[in-house]
Amino acid sequence: MNHIKSYQEFLSEAIQLRPGKPYHGRKVAVFDLDDTIVVSKAKIKVYDPSTGEAFELTPEEFNEYEKKPSHQLDFSQFRDMEIMKAGQLIHYYLKILQSAYKARVAVAIVTARDDREMIFRWLREHLGVRVDKDLVFAVNDPVHGYKGNIADRKKQAFEELIAMGYRDIQFYDDDRANIQLVKSLEAEHPGVEIMAVRADKRYSIA
Repeated sequence: MNHIKSYQEFLSEAIQLRPGKPYHGRKVAVFDLDDTIVVSKAKIKVYDPSTGEAFELTPEEFNEYEKKPSHQLDFSQFRDMEIMKAGQLIHYYLKILQSAYKARVAVAIVTARDDREMIFRWLREHLGVRVDKDLVFAVNDPVHGYKGNIADRKKQAFEELIAMGYRDIQFYDDDRANIQLVKSLEAEHPGVEIMAVRADKRYSIA
């Protein structure tokens, strides 16, 4: 059985092995946002013009949602910087992100949101974390050109990270389907190791 490294082992090795240029090694810590780093009041609006039905979904509910052909989705609340700033931070996972960032280890964001620029600004202006924009993947943002469901799009983002040269990946996400699909990349990419952790938003929300 392979030894699964703890986060501290991962961080210690990343610090020792990184080259002179920061954020460009073989190791990367990757984080989802909603219900992993932050819990916001933003919701997805769903409208069915054929029936007049309208309702809202939280990010957690959206993970299990099955879209009907007649449904129209509105993600505009997830582009609202003020809603994002007002969100409750999940400090357990935020501290892991911050410790990697302070140690100048590569940090990436892979989220179902659709506005990479807003996320980049929120990280920089609200959290004080200047993640390389090339490592911010808002998988529903057309800039990436991803296709398929959320898990498929997140998998495509990880394939880009692997293409960048990252081989030792730790991933934190609250959704089981995302975890399983990203973990499957190990079989498709020999030499890549992925420790995927299912995040629990009940940890230290403040």
